Amino acid sequence: MTRLRSSDPLLESVRTRRQAEARDQVATLTAVLDWAVANTADDAEAAELLDPMVEPALHLGGPGCPVIGEYAALDLALSLGMSTDGGLAYLGKALELRHRLPRLYARVVGLEVSLWKVFRVAEQTIALPPAGATHVDRVISPFLHTCSWAQVDRAVDSARAAYDPAEAERRRLVAAEGRHASVHLTDATTTGTVEVTATLDLADALDLETALREGAQVLADLGSTETLDVRRSQALGEMARHQLTLDLDTIGASRGVTIYAHLTAEDTSAVLDNTLTPVLVEQVRQWCETAGTKVTIKPVIDLASDPTTTAYRPTETIREQVHLRDRTCVFPDCGRRHVDLDHIHPFDLGGPTSAHNLAMLCRRHHRAKTHGRWSYRMLEPGLYEWTSPTGATYTVDRRRRP
Repeated sequence: MTRLRSSDPLLESVRTRRQAEARDQVATLTAVLDWAVANTADDAEAAELLDPMVEPALHLGGPGCPVIGEYAALDLALSLGMSTDGGLAYLGKALELRHRLPRLYARVVGLEVSLWKVFRVAEQTIALPPAGATHVDRVISPFLHTCSWAQVDRAVDSARAAYDPAEAERRRLVAAEGRHASVHLTDATTTGTVEVTATLDLADALDLETALREGAQVLADLGSTETLDVRRSQALGEMARHQLTLDLDTIGASRGVTIYAHLTAEDTSAVLDNTLTPVLVEQVRQWCETAGTKVTIKPVIDLASDPTTTAYRPTETIREQVHLRDRTCVFPDCGRRHVDLDHIHPFDLGGPTSAHNLAMLCRRHHRAKTHGRWSYRMLEPGLYEWTSPTGATYTVDRRRRP
């Protein structure tokens, strides 16, 4: 790309800063690749890494990329200021680019194309065999700065069909299993609305469209003055509660969601532990007043208390308190909610099964603590200090804010 100069000094400043940012991104990329060279397992080490009790091997790039030990990569992710998943994804794309997409790598280093664009290509080529990645690198590299993502997708699909037909057929079959219906509760805000997305079988989609159209018309016939879009959304809610448009031999279910809302009499909003999102008190009141809703008041849970049991497995009271306190995995920058309850001081070494000696760890970071020379301690309930194998320390604060 030809570098343009502008008579406007402010626009020239923007261009200069953008170019400086591109150079910084390339410098970070090359530093990560230098780190990867120093931490690449040789053949003997790679064979040893096949034993997950030693250290799981990470094949982050496509076939032909070097093998990296998982626990070392955790330190790299935090050094990048990323979560574990984000850091490993960055490393995988960097390895893919350097070892299997040399033409695109040269264009990035030469500041001819943006790193984020090349990484988008690398995400897709990781699953290709070496010949397929080479094909994409050859046909895309001269034009990536101008071609569309649809053209990139077609190049990758073409390479897969040509160099890995069995995988192409497998993906065709798996596509039928990609149907889903998702309610995005974690994106809820004080507006009281959430987004719902779905991928359906065509016949099911046609039936749903008919049900929504007819349900919206019924609401209009009953006197609703809402817009068509709003009435369609209300019709979907009615189906969820009462299944009015489905020919099923069932009874409409009442709401059965447990809501943990921390508030006082003076508060106008609260935070739902279910979704880690804010909710207005008026919204909670409306939920409770909705027909069919069953309201149960539970005792207040004091997160500063330390309930204990002599057994290895925590009681439901302890488990509920730890989940309310930690909310997600307590490893730095991890937000996974599918977790184990870990004894910080091991149970078999005298550590108690108590709220103050248990913390939420996802399976990956539980392995890192157990087998990977990562360690942590609770400074106070909800406040943790982690130490990496290289001695770096990280603080994770899950304490409630006023």
